[in-house]
Amino acid sequence: MNNKQEIEKLTEATLNSLNNLQHVEANEFLYAKVINRMRTNELKERVVYTRLMIKLSVALGLFICVNGVSYYLFERQSKGKTEVKITKSGAAAFAEEYSLNANSYNY
Repeated sequence: MNNKQEIEKLTEATLNSLNNLQHVEANEFLYAKVINRMRTNELKERVVYTRLMIKLSVALGLFICVNGVSYYLFERQSKGKTEVKITKSGAAAFAEEYSLNANSYNY
């Protein structure tokens, strides 16, 4: 029981010590300062977001342009090559490269 009474006394002493505190008065312009700081932070976030969107848009545009140019070049290249190449065996290609055919003479 003694412990319980001691705890209650300490609790009352702590609560009574709060009664002696003075009330703090806020600065007259505190509300204006808080609102101003919130607005400046919001503007900074907008600028960062806008810059990010611009960078992503430019990257996407370049990606589309590179794909368009490569498609155009591949289409142009494939239209120019309509002939079919016939592959030769290894011995025939070797003979043709070094002019080993019977009907040609090199002096």
